[in-house]
Amino acid sequence: MSAILSVVLLFAASTRAAAQAIRLLPQPILTIGAEDRGEPYMLERVNGAVRLSDGTIFVGNSGTGELRVFDARGTYVKSASRAGAGPGEFEQGSPIRPFRLGESAVIADAGSLGRVNRYDVRGNKRPQFVLHSQPQSALSIIEGAYRNAILARVTADARLSGAPGQRIAPRFRYSLYDSSGAQTHPLFELPTAERVVHTYGGRTRYPWLPFSANPVIAIGARRVFLIRVGAPTIEMWSLDGKSLGQISWNPTRVRVKDVWSQWRAAELATITRQVDREFYTNFWNDHLPLPEFVPVAEQLHVDPLGRLWVIRPSMPWERSAQCEVLDQSGKIVARLKLPERFTVFQVGSDFVLGKGRDADDVEQVQLYRLEPAARSN
Repeated sequence: MSAILSVVLLFAASTRAAAQAIRLLPQPILTIGAEDRGEPYMLERVNGAVRLSDGTIFVGNSGTGELRVFDARGTYVKSASRAGAGPGEFEQGSPIRPFRLGESAVIADAGSLGRVNRYDVRGNKRPQFVLHSQPQSALSIIEGAYRNAILARVTADARLSGAPGQRIAPRFRYSLYDSSGAQTHPLFELPTAERVVHTYGGRTRYPWLPFSANPVIAIGARRVFLIRVGAPTIEMWSLDGKSLGQISWNPTRVRVKDVWSQWRAAELATITRQVDREFYTNFWNDHLPLPEFVPVAEQLHVDPLGRLWVIRPSMPWERSAQCEVLDQSGKIVARLKLPERFTVFQVGSDFVLGKGRDADDVEQVQLYRLEPAARSN
């Protein structure tokens, strides 16, 4: 068989797999996190987790400044880091969010100048490196990794100032980096969700404009995927920084005016300080320049088969988020309801890894099985 024919057949098989209907089994097949198993299993402020090919799971336990390593059965192996400023450590308060880079895990230390910690499959520290952005930024955040490429953003403009009522949007610059931290290809500069300069009770703050969209971005399947403005359009970029066009799909859109009153009441109910309740009661008035639609995506993931997982925003009164799984033509191959109070960290070809909570509100890292929705005879 020729090499060209092999590639064609492999592509065809991958395309068929990506288009196959799928379902998520209702119960996790692995759970990490319990109050009665000792300190290593007590999780606090988990910002991310990633599973390697041998089943090893790295958990970013930001509450204690640790990267914890668990084997394929969920048994604690070691803590690969601690809070601190030394090699392999994380500054206090830094969100620890691991990503898979080959057979290692990489995590940006958000409190440092672009420093990235790296660990091998056993949790051993590898040499640190720095994301060398142009110009160098005080804040570097990894958005994803694929093979030997790292997708990260750095601060381009984070100034918060202006006259009352002015709308402002901090900006981030997105680029690709290699495994040494060298910037290989700049991609784009994007604004975040809008803020509004608001003064009330003698204080000026910069609250988010409700339902303003953040850019949603992911890397995988030899591409970078971007939802720029909260509309059902996904841009595609090559790993050498070239635009590859875009795909669109037809999701159900939610109008902001249909949920605004209920959303505002639900959010106010969560605010405990009287001074804050008064501020937001005044800010969330009926004259805000709200967008017409709720953004279509809160998260975007790419699985190894090239399927795009669009996680829809959930309202405060909803316990489960909705997910639409697309092939790269924009066809919806599955509509899934995620487990209750579950945040997706990673999607594999046959699993979904994320964070959930038990009946006692204990944080857990949970692994769910993903399988075809129907098997042919």
